[in-house]
Formats: sequence, C-alpha cells, structure tokens
Amino acid sequence: MFSRVLSFTRTQRAAVLGAVGVVSTTSWTYLHNPVTAESEKTRIVVIGGGTAGITVSSQLLKKDKDIDITVVDGSKYHYYQPAWTLVGAGLYDYEDTRREMRRVVEDAGADLLPENVNKIRPDENKIVTTSGREVQYDYLVVAAGMTTDWTALPGLKENIGKNGVVSNYDGGEATHQAIQALDTGSPQQILFTFPATPVKCGGAPQKVMYLAQEYWQDTGVLEDKGSDMNKLNISFYTPAKALFPVAKYAERLAEICEERHIHTMFTHTLTGIEVKGDEKHAIFRAEDGKMKRVPFDLLHVVPPMGPPPFLNLSPIANAGGWVDVDKSTLQSTKYSNIFALGDCSSVPTSKTAAAICAQAPVLVKNLLSQRRGEPLAAHYNGYTSCPLMTGKNSLLLMEFGYGGEVMETFPWDQRWDNGLRGRVHACLKTTVFPWAYWNLMLKGRWYGPSGIFEP
Repeated sequence: MFSRVLSFTRTQRAAVLGAVGVVSTTSWTYLHNPVTAESEKTRIVVIGGGTAGITVSSQLLKKDKDIDITVVDGSKYHYYQPAWTLVGAGLYDYEDTRREMRRVVEDAGADLLPENVNKIRPDENKIVTTSGREVQYDYLVVAAGMTTDWTALPGLKENIGKNGVVSNYDGGEATHQAIQALDTGSPQQILFTFPATPVKCGGAPQKVMYLAQEYWQDTGVLEDKGSDMNKLNISFYTPAKALFPVAKYAERLAEICEERHIHTMFTHTLTGIEVKGDEKHAIFRAEDGKMKRVPFDLLHVVPPMGPPPFLNLSPIANAGGWVDVDKSTLQSTKYSNIFALGDCSSVPTSKTAAAICAQAPVLVKNLLSQRRGEPLAAHYNGYTSCPLMTGKNSLLLMEFGYGGEVMETFPWDQRWDNGLRGRVHACLKTTVFPWAYWNLMLKGRWYGPSGIFEP
C-alpha cells in the first residue's frame, strides 16, 4: 500500500495516510517528515491562490526543482478579475472568468491546502489555518491579495444587486443587467464612485462608466456622446483631486469626460446609501466635511478594500496592515525568509495584475538568491499598468512606475484611446491578455511588457 501512497501527490498522501491513522489529519507537518527524499527539499508556503500566488509558484518551480510549494487558499475558484469590467459591459461571459482552484494550483505544479490562514508565526516559521492546522515552512511568500468589505459602507450590503445599486467588483453581471434595463422614459441620475481606500486596479471604476455611456449612446439613449442631458445625467464622484495619479493620463481622461458631458465631482467620498421606497440617495462627504445627499437612479459602487484580516496586527505587517517589504527586493523588512507581492504588499504602486507580472520574477530571483546565501540582485521599479477602456474599441494603455514615471511599451503615445492605436490597445484587453493569463502567466511563462521573454 505504501508504495502506491508514495506515488501520489502530497495532498493525496495526506488523505490516505490520515485515513489509516498513520498521521494526524489536523497537522500539515507530516508533509515534511523524513518518509521520502521529498522531505529534503526546501519547503515554501505560498499564502494565496490568486494571480500573485499562482504566478510566483509556477516561476519558482520552473527555476528550481529542489523545492516543494504548498499553496494555502480556501477558495473554490480562481478568478481572472480584470475581465469583470468586460462582463459588466456585456463583452465577456462571467463563467469564463473562473476555474477551479485545485486545477489551477496543480497546473502550476504546486500542492493545495484548501484552507484559509488565521495567523502567521514568523518566529516559529509557521502559519496557522482557520481550522487550527499548523504548517511549517522554510520560506514564506505572502500573496493574499486584498479584501472587499461590503459591510463597511452603510446601506451597501443590503442593496447591492438591487434598487439600482451595482458593482463590477461583484462579478459584473448585475451591472450589465442594470445598464440594459435603465428606464429611459424619464430623466435619470447616474452616479459612479471611487472609494477612499486602495483598490484593485485604480482605473476600473472609470472603465465601467465609459463603457456604459457608450452603450447608452449606441442604443439611442444618448445622442452625440451625451449631449441629451434631459435623459441622463452622469457623474463621477471621487475623493481624489484628479481622475488619475499620473498627470499625462489624467489630462486625457479629463478631456474624455468633457467630451462626453460627464460631471466630475472631486474631493467627494461616498459614506453611505439610503433607500426608502422609491427614494434613493447616495451620501457623500465633501472636502470641507459637509454631507451631501444625492438622488440616484443607478449607482455603481466600488466597495472599501483593505488587507486580509489575518494581517492586521501581524508581526510581518506595517501599521496599515500591508506586508512590510522592501519596495525594490520584495523581501520582508523584518524576516529574511519572508517575501510578499501583489495587492497585500506595501509596495507603493497601483495594485494590478500587470504589477504582479513585473514583481514575480524579481521575487523569484531574490528568494532563490536568499536560499543560496547570495546577495539579492533583482530589483522591482514599481512598474504597473492600467488598460483603461473608454469604449468597446478604445483604450488608454497606461503604464507607469514609482513616482508616476511613465514607462510605456509601444513606440507611440499610449494615452490616445481612439483610432487604430485605441483598437490595438482594446484588442490586448479583450483578447490577448485573457488568453495570455490562463495559458502563459499562471504557468510561469508571461512577464508583462517583455511577453514570454524573462526580463
């Protein structure tokens, strides 16, 4: 029997050996007992089976076969969340944005522990799951993403998906239905919002607005890019003082809003939603502290976001709850055998899948250098990208690094979203990137701007 057991994956061995009472099923340490030569390998635990966790696992295993990787994540599905913008616009099927987590992890060559993390004990080189299971590691990679808190905004949880309140961060299906079902028999107040917290992809809250506006124009609800203001009054509310933190792109976005008669309401933070019968109001706090009640017929909300709860007060996190890492090497500032990347890390750049493309090879090289006792020579420059769709065939391909430094890939001005350039940009978003994500990136063979060529 044991010869057959040893030919299984480690996850399968755990179930068999636990069932016959050879090991405890409440501990993960049996994976590292000296039963086979596997136990001599370096043990790496990756927290999170999202984009960052799977990408870095794939790349590590391609670089070094003398390691074992266990991905810890209790989610049933792995999602390609950048496509939720397309779902909200009716350009993509929601079911095509997800695959079973176990399949994705195994395709990467790692093992899955289908539980969530409760705490990290870095002084013991150990994590503890929500079931109480303890998992030892030699190296830890934290790629836990960030959480969307639907309860942090009063009135959001009970109204999301109904009463005209929608969000693409909920998958996008309800957004598309609401855009299609808008009552055009009377004037409509349409509000799009941006939160006061960090968000997944800072351009996403605007993408849905431009795509919705284009849909209403194409279906005759609007004429001449929104000039028929008797029908729809579209506004964008944000706590920021500009439409984007990089001036070059902010200027172009401001032009687009003016062209399409979209009202921009800066320094306004959404603090609550009130629905009483047919009366619906969004509550905003202005920069001067005054509260405003704004009526709406359709409200697109971006929920408050933050680090996963298990990182709050964790020894590896900073005061904000983000994993405190060196922004260049992605190594923990407190523990040399811990690294982090993606949305949960403290790196001061936009939280996008494109950023992970650039971070993953840096982390992989530096972790393996640390393992060999060599200096950490790879450096992350803050590169990130936001492919901001302004229509089905138009897109600003915004690429930048630390300090807002523009880092564009193509030999043309990428802020222009129209014409042939815009069509090329849009094709990347709708066709190239989704294919590359599932077939290359999650399998350790996609590096963002350099494509399949490792930087």
